[in-house]
Amino acid sequence: MPAIHDGPSKRPLRGRLRAWVEPWYAAFFLANAVMGTSSILIPLKLDRIYHLGPSHLGLLSSLTSAAAVIGSLLWGRLSDAVHRRKAFVVMSYLVVGIAHFGLALSTTFAGLVLHNAVLSLFWVANASVAVLLVIEGTDQRVWESHISALNLAGAVGWLVGLAAGGGIVSTALVLLSDRLGIQVLFVGLGVFALAASGLAAWLLPSPRPRYTERRFRGVMVAVGNLLLEAWRYSPLHLYHRISLRALPRLRKETRLFLLASFLAFAGIGFFAVPLALLLSQRLGFSPSTVFFSYVLLHSGIVSAYPFALRRIRSRGNRRVQIQALSVRIALLAGAAGVLWSGARIPWPLTAPFLFVVGATWSFFQLSGVALASRLAAPENRGLALGTYNAIAGASTIVAGATSGYLAQHVGHHATYLASVALLLSAVTVLARLHDPPIAGPQDAESDRLSPNGHHE
Repeated sequence: MPAIHDGPSKRPLRGRLRAWVEPWYAAFFLANAVMGTSSILIPLKLDRIYHLGPSHLGLLSSLTSAAAVIGSLLWGRLSDAVHRRKAFVVMSYLVVGIAHFGLALSTTFAGLVLHNAVLSLFWVANASVAVLLVIEGTDQRVWESHISALNLAGAVGWLVGLAAGGGIVSTALVLLSDRLGIQVLFVGLGVFALAASGLAAWLLPSPRPRYTERRFRGVMVAVGNLLLEAWRYSPLHLYHRISLRALPRLRKETRLFLLASFLAFAGIGFFAVPLALLLSQRLGFSPSTVFFSYVLLHSGIVSAYPFALRRIRSRGNRRVQIQALSVRIALLAGAAGVLWSGARIPWPLTAPFLFVVGATWSFFQLSGVALASRLAAPENRGLALGTYNAIAGASTIVAGATSGYLAQHVGHHATYLASVALLLSAVTVLARLHDPPIAGPQDAESDRLSPNGHHE
């Protein structure tokens, strides 16, 4: 009788992670650490060097998100056309490094916008193909596990970048002037990005590209927590096979959900885009405290991920999404009142607020990608998910400049009230939808084991 080997769910977590982690994830980790630090250093340069306010940050965010959306749609198509995945990742990290040198040397707001747009455009070159590398290099039965391991590398890298940035920036600004200290940090980030490019060139495999009929629901649920909420909000993976002419083929409920998603993502953008300058200018936090504020925000995202998966299985996607948005509405409404009163907001009060806000993101995003696929007919799931992720980027283009203008000319409480109004509108639309089944016959192939050993 042949020996029977336990599947992945029976193995210890350490053994499963070792089986799922590829050597080239080290490059992905390092690149995300660079981006984690950079994501806060850019608005700090806007504040401490250029002495500009939220309206400029909002404009910067809108233009950066536009570059990210264009890049996400462009690079995936090009990678399919030239049949080279590895080259796009190596090129991405290389140009990200060069762009950081440009960010260090830029002396005007226009220069900051230009280099940041280039950074965003080429950053998504790797994001658009990284998941494809995983899919094309592994057996279909373990796609979700490998993608989740890739997500973990990226999420932890981003957190490490934020934590390291908080420790280093305070020292750099004490030993050097603000201008020189920030320049040195950008140069250092550029060097690390070039190192990530070298690691990618050394460690990345070169699988033969092929078009794969993907089981979108399982893959996208695994990808979901890569969409991190940061000041410069942009999706890290857009499916590039999207056709605007085909959108009318989607079910009415799917189109309503996409409308709700646009409203929700825009509302989230009104909170996220001006946040760094709210912490720095309105609350008067030091640069290192601003960094550690984002550490708490993203810690909430990462730590809530397994709880969100369990909640979705027990309560259903639509209900979890409404609950996540409702918690965020309550938090932002309370914060708007405090900001409007002009009261001083100490760090011990801000810290748990940011952690819980971050936690709501995992519940919202994981339920959202599942809803986008489950509400669509099986033959239109790729279209629905591509549109959903495009909406995530496009809504920030709208929210960026608008939220920045409100924050600067009316007050940060106004951006929070606008966020509450948009999120309430999203919940109202979601309330009109029905709860799709957690699992169905059409999902059998995509319902693989998740990293913690439970079924999706």
